[in-house]
Amino acid sequence: MTKKYIRIAELIYKDKIGELSEREKNELLAWLEESDFNRQIFDELAKGSSLSRSYDEYRNIHREQVWNAIEKQIVPQGRQLSLQWVGYAASVMILVVAGWFIFQMSDNKNVVQEGKKVARITPGTQKAILYLDNGEQVVLADNNTVVVEDSLSGRIEQVDKSLVYQTESTVKEERLNVLEIPNGGEFQVTLADGTKVCLNAGTKLTYPIAFVGKERRVRLEGEGYFEVKRDENKPFIVEINGMEVKVLGTSFNLRSFAADNRSTATLISGKIEVKTSSRRVELSPNQQADLWVGENKLDVREVDAAVYSAWTKGRFVFRRERLETILDDVSRWYNVTVFYEQSSAKDILFSGIMERYADISKTLEMLEKTGKVSFIIDEQKIIVRAK
Repeated sequence: MTKKYIRIAELIYKDKIGELSEREKNELLAWLEESDFNRQIFDELAKGSSLSRSYDEYRNIHREQVWNAIEKQIVPQGRQLSLQWVGYAASVMILVVAGWFIFQMSDNKNVVQEGKKVARITPGTQKAILYLDNGEQVVLADNNTVVVEDSLSGRIEQVDKSLVYQTESTVKEERLNVLEIPNGGEFQVTLADGTKVCLNAGTKLTYPIAFVGKERRVRLEGEGYFEVKRDENKPFIVEINGMEVKVLGTSFNLRSFAADNRSTATLISGKIEVKTSSRRVELSPNQQADLWVGENKLDVREVDAAVYSAWTKGRFVFRRERLETILDDVSRWYNVTVFYEQSSAKDILFSGIMERYADISKTLEMLEKTGKVSFIIDEQKIIVRAK
């Protein structure tokens, strides 16, 4: 019985840090379905406070003492077993052992560990995947190369860490390309009209190789900084998750990650028109429009626009921002996974400026200096603990 519950504790721990294999998931699920009592234990362990409490218990109660007490309840055949007491002791055992696993990890897996190699987490680099309209995929990295050159599309070239379209003005039909930036990457593209777009990690831009018709229309998922080439006769329009941004010539930042639960347009210079299904507004420099997902509500406010374009200049800048939002950006840029021991830590507010190309330990140390949280780096995982 001891081995069984230690095994369950291991599975609960691995579930918390996201390392369960498919076989282990099925094993844990089978145990959960055995009884409501098991589900209650699992739910209790999901709370960070329970894990902390379990560790305190573990320091005062040895596992064998718990099981020795349980075994005393196992009586000879013919006598009744006190299942309620055994169940309680078993739950304590799981809480204690699982708590021990978590805190053993916490004690031993610091940013620099003794006796165990920790993978160095590096900042993002120039990388992207280009999907051509013919279905071909081209992997882009930090070098100069001609990507495509033919009589139909003209020339697509990677120059100075940017993808540049030099397409023929004779192109008459819309042929779409998609530029996808994975986590841990960033990239720039100069579109056929001369518009420049910086794309952040975890972002996808869909655009034509040449703009035909009376408008220039692209679609963004993620975050991009646009410097639009002025053309009063052909407005530039960006579609972004329930919002359209229309410009003639200007610079602005757009952001719409699924984790943010909103689409945001921030104007740096010039003027833009932001349109939703229910409202149309015109922004001036240092104004921001937020569209909250599911609410169809467009809010406009005054901001320091430089904060929202700082990522294009190699910095993370935050002004009273939730820790969850900050670490979402960090996780995409450094391509790591973040776990919170207490969900309340997500709502802690921080302000600061951090170097985007620094080692991740430097970034986390800046947040730790506030005395509000601490971090543990375990390979490609970041574990957050509120103080």
